[in-house]
Amino acid sequence: MKKAYIINSIFLYSFCCLIAQNKEIPFKNLKILKGSTHAHSILSYSHGAHLKPTANFKKGDKVMFTDSLFLSRPKNKEIKHNWQAFQGLPEKHYKEAKKANYDFYCVTDHSQEEAFFPNSINNTAWAVAKKQAEMASNNNFTAFMGVEHSENDSNNGRGHFNVIGAPSYINALRPGVDLPYFYNWLKENPINLKTGHPVVVIFNHPNKEQFNNWDYRDDEITKIITLLEIINNRKSKFEGYINALDHGWKVAPVAGIDNHNYTEISEAQVRTFVLAENNSSKGILNAMRKRRTYAAFDKNLECRYSVNDSIMGSSIPQTKTYKLKLYINDPDTDDDSDRISKIDIITRRGKVIKSVEAKNIKHENYFNITLKNKDIDTYFFVQVWDNTKIKNNETASAVAWLAPVWILK
Repeated sequence: MKKAYIINSIFLYSFCCLIAQNKEIPFKNLKILKGSTHAHSILSYSHGAHLKPTANFKKGDKVMFTDSLFLSRPKNKEIKHNWQAFQGLPEKHYKEAKKANYDFYCVTDHSQEEAFFPNSINNTAWAVAKKQAEMASNNNFTAFMGVEHSENDSNNGRGHFNVIGAPSYINALRPGVDLPYFYNWLKENPINLKTGHPVVVIFNHPNKEQFNNWDYRDDEITKIITLLEIINNRKSKFEGYINALDHGWKVAPVAGIDNHNYTEISEAQVRTFVLAENNSSKGILNAMRKRRTYAAFDKNLECRYSVNDSIMGSSIPQTKTYKLKLYINDPDTDDDSDRISKIDIITRRGKVIKSVEAKNIKHENYFNITLKNKDIDTYFFVQVWDNTKIKNNETASAVAWLAPVWILK
């Protein structure tokens, strides 16, 4: 009898401790990889810190960047003599990203740049850039060479996209290449047949009603365009993100430095985070296509959550309640501003359906939240706040946004 009492007491004590702590890290087997999904090398020569205004130029003047790449000088601009001090080829970007402890880095030069004429997988600049990405990649770092497809003059919608992992590219400025044309091209190239990896596409720095107010969506293209740049350099694109979601696009948030130089790589604090099985081209692209991402103004913020045991970025069946398990950690424990103060659960039209303040404002947090179906529309996601004190009457901004979970109704 006494033995049974002791055993029961031990069990009860252990059970109570489990409830009190309730410290579970969802999908702990997935690695959190940090990087940037938007950057430009010297191959985007028409923009960037390597240029300076000048009236002394001749139409058709040429500037040699390497033995094999010759590019025209942009109108009313002159290449700085020491352009290497501001900009470089993709290999320079990858080198600087490694030094700054990025896990991955995407160079996404403009597809319409002269370096990429003619459009071909055998184009010299394209082939050199792809090779440099391949050579820069190893077990601890993955380099990607993609393009920014910049649609600036179409009557059928305007906006920029990053295309990562594709074997080829198209010129956004070619006559007839509007949004429907681009979407159809993506449908014909959803995977890289050479590698078998998915092609990943991102809505870049969107305004609220960009991309023809999010038109031309169908189920097929929704499966291909899976990401949206909610952070561009130091700016939030939250309104554009909400409007895209409300129009049915199933996109997860990412952050791009959008640097036209390599000097910002080590200085930038914003990051795209990916929950991937491993640090490889395949692992990262698969995670991006599955929408397992989040974006933050903090370069090492660790976040992940599950809903009814499905990982963030998933589409799950409708049910009466949704049990959300959330883990957030900032390893900079010596920085008071990096402590987590609260989290919000956001649904359609940016409505906050639940806000939970941290009982003890600390760097590592576990949240277990039950949501009711009646409060949720077709999706919801997590918004994270840190302990940053805002001065000069500025409006406080969230520090991170995590991929939504979509409800299948």
